Amino acid sequence: MKKILLILFFGIVSTGSIAQNDKSYVEGLVSDFTESLENRDITNYFYMNKYCIGKTKMFQLKEGRMCVSKGTYYEVYVFWMEGDQAMIKKIDNCGMFFSLPLANNSVLDYVKSNSKQLEKGVVKTYAVKNPENVPVQTSKVYPCHRLFQFNWDNNSFGQKYNLYDLTNESKYENLNFESNNKLEIVALEKSIEASIIENESKFKRQF
Repeated sequence: MKKILLILFFGIVSTGSIAQNDKSYVEGLVSDFTESLENRDITNYFYMNKYCIGKTKMFQLKEGRMCVSKGTYYEVYVFWMEGDQAMIKKIDNCGMFFSLPLANNSVLDYVKSNSKQLEKGVVKTYAVKNPENVPVQTSKVYPCHRLFQFNWDNNSFGQKYNLYDLTNESKYENLNFESNNKLEIVALEKSIEASIIENESKFKRQF
């Protein structure tokens, strides 16, 4: 099976050029785009970067060209208001997608109403009690993360957490499970995921 996959892969490679882009490439695209927002006096915006360490993806681009995420696939979603219209833009290892209007302003309205809580309510790491009732930290490694960056009301702040911290996937119960899942940042992530699913078929690459 591995041999067949390798043959298929190199067969694809031979039909077009391959690009391999990493974290710094994605960060550069995000920086360029948010700078373009600020140049248009759009100063309230934020983005979510979702990724799983070591997970890679390969896409076919225009003219038969291929793009493979180098190391880890990073998927960034930028949100802002264009006048009265809420907007979303997707950026990944293989470039930018065209900006899309959202069906409603709920995601941006939530950030506007909860900006202080989003800044202060930090997700705590997965913590358990051992049989001797002594608090210890879990040693399990979980690859998937969420990273948020906000530029809101002349204030810049970020949040980053491991999805494992929102679970009870251990021999012992996560002491921070309930408090973590009640945080505004987690509620925002769920709202964003709903928007992504709703618009998934509409995202089109710019190049």
